[in-house]
Amino acid sequence: MNPRLKVKLLLATLSIVPIYSLSNPSYVVAESSEEVELEKIYLFHEGERLDEIAEDILETYQNATVDLIDEISTIVVKASTTTDEEAIEKLLQEKYSHVFEESGAVHSISTGDIQPTILNDSPSRELIDFNSIKKDNSNMFSIQTTEDVEDDESLYKSWLWDVELVTNNGASYEIESGNHDVKVGIIDSGIDFNHPDLKDNILSPGVSLIDGITDTQDYMGHGTMVAGAIAANGNVKGIAPNVGIVPYKVFHTGNASTSDVIEAIVVAANDDMDVINLSLGVYKSLKDKDEKAEYRAYNRALKYAKKKNSFVVAASGTESVGLDISNAKKLAEARGFPGDKQHHMPGGLNNVYTVAATNKDNNLSDYSNYGKNVSAGAPGGDYGPLAEEGLFDIRYMTLTTYPTNLPQSEISEYVGFDQGYEFMIGTSLAAPKVSASAAVVIAKYEEVHGKKPSIKEVTKLLDRGAIETDAKRKYGSGIINAHDSLKLIENKKK
Repeated sequence: MNPRLKVKLLLATLSIVPIYSLSNPSYVVAESSEEVELEKIYLFHEGERLDEIAEDILETYQNATVDLIDEISTIVVKASTTTDEEAIEKLLQEKYSHVFEESGAVHSISTGDIQPTILNDSPSRELIDFNSIKKDNSNMFSIQTTEDVEDDESLYKSWLWDVELVTNNGASYEIESGNHDVKVGIIDSGIDFNHPDLKDNILSPGVSLIDGITDTQDYMGHGTMVAGAIAANGNVKGIAPNVGIVPYKVFHTGNASTSDVIEAIVVAANDDMDVINLSLGVYKSLKDKDEKAEYRAYNRALKYAKKKNSFVVAASGTESVGLDISNAKKLAEARGFPGDKQHHMPGGLNNVYTVAATNKDNNLSDYSNYGKNVSAGAPGGDYGPLAEEGLFDIRYMTLTTYPTNLPQSEISEYVGFDQGYEFMIGTSLAAPKVSASAAVVIAKYEEVHGKKPSIKEVTKLLDRGAIETDAKRKYGSGIINAHDSLKLIENKKK
């Protein structure tokens, strides 16, 4: 982490939607929001140095904690009492009125925790007859076991339809598979440092942004899944199997903080991450003063990352039925807040490449948010064409890495996988496929031109290489294709 005044990191709560629940695809998203008691975010004129202000708060209110994000002229303060909170607000508004802009509460968000096992605890699990699966390989849930394939490599490869689509059946690897000079920062729950498919590509322990947590090992699973889609290189291959990855931990056991995520973007940009992946998101009201401050802080962080030439990729968001996130008024109404105006963020904001999820049939996944502010789609999978009838087909889901220290699901074990591989769906798994595609594009561009491309150039190459579909108006340029984007660089060289 780059040095700066950092008195104490603050912890609010941002919980994860159940990643393996059949009713809730993989995604970190806000369903409800409550104010975190005595914790506020303060924005000052951009470019102002805030060391003196932070020190003034601490000298006057010694029981307060202050998190200074100087690069975006933002301070997060947690007071010890309501009286202190009101006094700090008054101090900043009066003594520093010449640089003070606005303040708002930091909000807690609670939607449930990641489930470590797929189908095992689902109310629909009784629809799957494991005995019939063994007897009848033609039924809906036919599974290739180790007896059905020649070797372990074929066992895993047979499930990677999503990776095959983005890489043109692995052809992109022949053009560019990444290198450790290109770095992807993963803002998430950490990474499993012991996973055989990932450990060789993890460049450093990274940074924990969580108060009281110093290690960046993944105890939830979400970050390891995202990492696998990017840089797995073993039984499972990601889109960029030789690129470098670094964890920025904002989730530990289901809780995170909007302020931690905002700060992580700044820290990752300072660490010269070429790509920053954000498989997470929240909704913020543009009419609620408290939430508007967080919205503006997100925009500042993304603007700062662009200035540092970090290409930021974020998920469009997941709902039981996908929503159009391009119209703030209609989005609020669809979420049950008529008369309000809401934004999904960071996906959907300016200075971020926003990704929707598509399925095995190259259609928009029914749970995926979409809209004019979505940049592209990428495979996130779904539960198959008969899901509405209660028949869930794992062949339409995606396969990626999972922490080796967490319990293995019954389905994964039955298929014959080693511990550390699971099926999943969601925009959380679509976004990293774009992050990985951006990483190989950056690597190839540097190889050809002797310098790394600008964010504008990366965006153009991803957009031009995308596969056009009939529904592309819902997700920008189409479905991301690393191979075709790389070919654009290669052909230009010729």
